[in-house]
Amino acid sequence: MRMPKIKLLLAGALVLGLAQAAPASEFAPHYPDYEQMVAEIYQLAENYPNLVEVLAYGKSEEDRELLAVHIFRNDGEERPSAMVAGNIHGNEMVGNRMAMAVAWRLVQGADKDPWVKSLLDRMDFWVLPCLNPDGYFKTVELYRKGELKGHRKNANQVDLNRNFLLPKPRTLKIDWAGSPKKDNANYYGPYPLSEPESQAVKAFLDHHPVFASINFHSVQGVLFPARCSTRQRNCTAMHQKMGKAFIAHQKKVKYLYVRWPAWIDTYTGEMEDMQYHFYGTLAIDIELGKAGRNRTAARHELGDKIGPSNPLVYGSGFWTFNPINLDFWVDNDRDAVLYALEEAYKLTNGKPIPREKRELE
Repeated sequence: MRMPKIKLLLAGALVLGLAQAAPASEFAPHYPDYEQMVAEIYQLAENYPNLVEVLAYGKSEEDRELLAVHIFRNDGEERPSAMVAGNIHGNEMVGNRMAMAVAWRLVQGADKDPWVKSLLDRMDFWVLPCLNPDGYFKTVELYRKGELKGHRKNANQVDLNRNFLLPKPRTLKIDWAGSPKKDNANYYGPYPLSEPESQAVKAFLDHHPVFASINFHSVQGVLFPARCSTRQRNCTAMHQKMGKAFIAHQKKVKYLYVRWPAWIDTYTGEMEDMQYHFYGTLAIDIELGKAGRNRTAARHELGDKIGPSNPLVYGSGFWTFNPINLDFWVDNDRDAVLYALEEAYKLTNGKPIPREKRELE
């Protein structure tokens, strides 16, 4: 069953890919405000009507639309689907920019780049560029006030990436694994899927199976696979091959692939774990950029504007999580994302992992 498609297309001056100028209403260098971010999504569909559909798959707590970009040949042929998602944490806007850069790369290369053409001949792509629109909006609001120290959660103060279904109960009481305390940055909510945004992701996956997914975060410069049982060697090997394909095609800075040690045999309510264990999706979390490099670049570009202890740069500040030299990181990582999804296609034959191969011991 297909979910209803949005027909409205918004026009306006905005980013038409990395090479084009940034939107006039950007709230910070290289980062559009909420309205321009949404307008860019619709502009993509308007510019490439034969390749792109925009789907509203739900609404946020504050009634903002959750949007997915479907990039496909539209020739009547059924193809397997891969997924790219970003910005589940409101202050990690680099994930939104990377997701949209991947989308523009696909549509601009669809008939001009033989490799991109071959990808679209084999698979469709779903790009979910902003999983947390309320957090995005709040981040812009706080940045403009100069108060931002980080706003990762949704309007209910829930960390959406701790609110998904758990394959098994949490076994370790580690802060990053999720907290029952509402004032904690990793507050997992009253129960799994308590939030409209996480419910909408599940409904999307119910209607649109994907064989692989890359989910963007920042800012550790690492790749985290979905957690597998320590005895699920096939699961571990497939994730590692997918991750290594990404790293091999990064242009300048290489990230680290992190294989979970046996003692961290716990689940945290993160999206990639739900995707793998409930849907058979080969899913990896990629932490874009590196904090130290981001701070250095911000100090260099903003100079005296930031001062010696500006909260927008230091600690959990905006420019720690989001590179001001965005072009560098997009160029470094964008094609690597597609190579990783291509590797996943080869590993899975474009099909979700069967349940019997992902059962937990």
